[in-house]
Amino acid sequence: PKVWESFYSRRLGEVYQLKRFPVCDGKGDISGCNIRLLKDLNKLKGYLSVERLEGGRVKVIDAKDAHLKEKHELIGVELDFKVGKNDIVGSALEQKGLLEALEPPHGIESLAICDYKGERPVWYLDTNYVDLQTLRLQCFSLWATVIGIKSLEKLEVNTCPTLCELPSMPMLKSLKIRSYDGLNTIGDLPNLDWLQVEGCGSLEKFSHGMPALKWLDVYGCYKLKTLANMPVLKWLEVRYCERLEQVADVHMPDLKRLWLSNLNTLKQLPAHLPSLEDLRAWNLPNWEGWPAAGSRELATETFMHA
Repeated sequence: PKVWESFYSRRLGEVYQLKRFPVCDGKGDISGCNIRLLKDLNKLKGYLSVERLEGGRVKVIDAKDAHLKEKHELIGVELDFKVGKNDIVGSALEQKGLLEALEPPHGIESLAICDYKGERPVWYLDTNYVDLQTLRLQCFSLWATVIGIKSLEKLEVNTCPTLCELPSMPMLKSLKIRSYDGLNTIGDLPNLDWLQVEGCGSLEKFSHGMPALKWLDVYGCYKLKTLANMPVLKWLEVRYCERLEQVADVHMPDLKRLWLSNLNTLKQLPAHLPSLEDLRAWNLPNWEGWPAAGSRELATETFMHA
């Protein structure tokens, strides 16, 4: 298979761009490369995705020999532990050993870890990752919290059932969280302007420490009761939040677009939404009406089965 995507020399040590590094199993059954080949690739630049780390293909000693930490010109790293159809599933301890050995270089701006079953590696707590702006964590089994990295601007956390807390992150601008039944606390995020929350069944409310939030999409948060006090919010979509009683309040003067769907408890909207231009609602069984209806002309207004 074509693994090397761009190079100007036949010598391995001169390869400077390698977007994907699929790991082989050492038996010839799976195409790819032995992870030790990364050892001499110290001129790599840009983004590198190391794939197929699971399945018993990689020994910790070989992962250490890869010297990933020494690839100082990389700006993004992805470590993928996804299990293949015929793979042997390693233990959480084995995966932790691999992730400890594959410590990324300190200068990276982007980090993704996927399908990881182990505990947090020691290097994840390292304060030397001062340039890290983007973090994606996907399918984690054991992490209860995400460390508050001060430089982080974009965070995506997907399918982490044990996650119960997101701490305060002062520089965070974009946050996507999906499928966390245990999540009940989101810390203050003073610079956050984009938030998508899906399938967080234990979340009852949002922090008031989101004064910069402009875009909010909420789906399947069954215990959520209120959405209020978001002074610069412009776009709001809420779906399948069965206990939600309040969607907006007078502290949302900039709200322009409001889409509502399958909210069993919601009865009304506040009369004073001065900037509202687009209101759409579907399947609101207890809906009593909007007090401003008839006195306000909207660019778009749709009600179906409400």
